[in-house]
Amino acid sequence: MKRIKAMAVVLSVAMLAVAFAGCAKTTTISTDKFQKVCEKLKLEEFDFDDDSPELEDVEDGFYAVADKDMVEDKEKELEGMLKSMKLDGILDTDDVESFAFAVKCTGIDDVKDAMKDPEDIADLQLDGALAFQMTLSDDGYAEDIMDAIEELLDNADIDVKDLTKQEYMASKKEGYFRFHIDIAKLSKIILDNDDIMELLETAADKMDLDVEELLESLSGDVAFTLEVNGKNIFFLAGGSLNTKPTVINSFASSFGASMNPIKVPMNEKFIEEKLDDSLDTILSNVKNANIDF
Repeated sequence: MKRIKAMAVVLSVAMLAVAFAGCAKTTTISTDKFQKVCEKLKLEEFDFDDDSPELEDVEDGFYAVADKDMVEDKEKELEGMLKSMKLDGILDTDDVESFAFAVKCTGIDDVKDAMKDPEDIADLQLDGALAFQMTLSDDGYAEDIMDAIEELLDNADIDVKDLTKQEYMASKKEGYFRFHIDIAKLSKIILDNDDIMELLETAADKMDLDVEELLESLSGDVAFTLEVNGKNIFFLAGGSLNTKPTVINSFASSFGASMNPIKVPMNEKFIEEKLDDSLDTILSNVKNANIDF
């Protein structure tokens, strides 16, 4: 009887531990740990002073790390990075202690050929991901960063109230924005929308492309997560086309993402509304430009 009670206590403690471990809302990973993960993943290290990576480097996977000294040496590059992330109004280079990123995408060699002949997209198999980590000098930026993200979304006519709890969260110390698109489900939404299909088929006829057949053949996922936790910023994006998303799954697990964005349910209602909005904008532009389809 005592053994049974003891086992019950052990199981209860274990379940509590799992529960609390799963309560982490955002990802926190240091630059040093990020580098160690990249080494375990057997990614090739890229030196910022070297030439730009080649396509074969992306196929095999590579990573780069910038410590405090490197951040100071690459101030202009970092300024451009912050600007591209729309964070230059909040952060400057002095606010960044270190950062690192990792990239891997198999099948990218075939993209150029597929772009020449859209029908080849049905046979294209892509599987890749990008992970990025930044350590800030202070932990008081989270609220400002999430405000900036909300403003960016607002400029794109996206109200955070339309996003689920798994997609968006913001507080004074942490926050995240995640999104997932199931390509097969997206294709079905497009196929079921007569107005969008009419527009696509009109354009596809000029390329002698069967757009319906192409859409029906596509599968895969596209997903990302941007997370802020105190001094830590973590970004993970990727997915797959016509194959399983093994790279982003591996990155999410290895870097300790609080949630793999692939696991976030696709917000189908939101996608449908945005597709309709996009169609209205396209048709309006076509009408104003007097373009005859």
